[in-house]
Order: sequence, then structure tokens, then C-alpha cells
Amino acid sequence: MKGLFGSGTKDFLISRISSLVLLSYFLLLCSFFYLNNPLTFSIWSALFDNIGMKLFTTIFLLTFAVHTWIGTWAIGSDYITQKVVGQFSSFLYKSYRLFCLVIIVTVTIWSLLIVWL
Repeated sequence: MKGLFGSGTKDFLISRISSLVLLSYFLLLCSFFYLNNPLTFSIWSALFDNIGMKLFTTIFLLTFAVHTWIGTWAIGSDYITQKVVGQFSSFLYKSYRLFCLVIIVTVTIWSLLIVWL
């Protein structure tokens, strides 16, 4: 089966690069928690009032959406096949992908609204 972004190699590379972005965001938050102990609401609020943090969070959210989309595509293409689920595999696969898309888009937009508003 053809990859989501043109080839399986591109999907693999995008997934790995996105995981590095996700890791860097996680490490940033961990170090922030460590350096700001005890953490207060004013410190936390100041972090997310910073435009750099808002931009990095936006990059994180978009990267997370792409990473999740590739991951759910891989799961669906591996497990929702005619061999595994029978004659309704095409319908189930399309329903699964639509369900994943709705959740990913909803969570991403909702999160962006929380960060920016």
C-alpha cells in the first residue's frame, strides 16, 4: 500500500522527525517544571504568555497532529484489512480514518484556541 505522503520512506522520516519535535517540547516542559519548583499559576501563566512558547506549542500541536495521523494510518492499514475483518473492511477502514480525522482536527483546533485566546 502506498504511503500517506507518497512513500513509506517519507512517512517513516516524517514520523521520526516529528517525534524529535515532540521530545524536545516534552524535555522543555520537564526542565521548566524542575527549574520552577514550586510551580505557581503566575509562573505557568507567564510561560504561556510568552510568544515564543505559544509558537513552539503551535509547532508541537501541528507536529502531534501529523504524527498521530501517520500512526493511525499505519494501524488502520495493518489491522483493518479484508483478511482480518472480512468483506466490510473498506467501509470500516474509511469510517476509522474519518473518525481519526475528526478527533485529530478537533483536538488540534481546540488546543490552538486555548493557547492563542
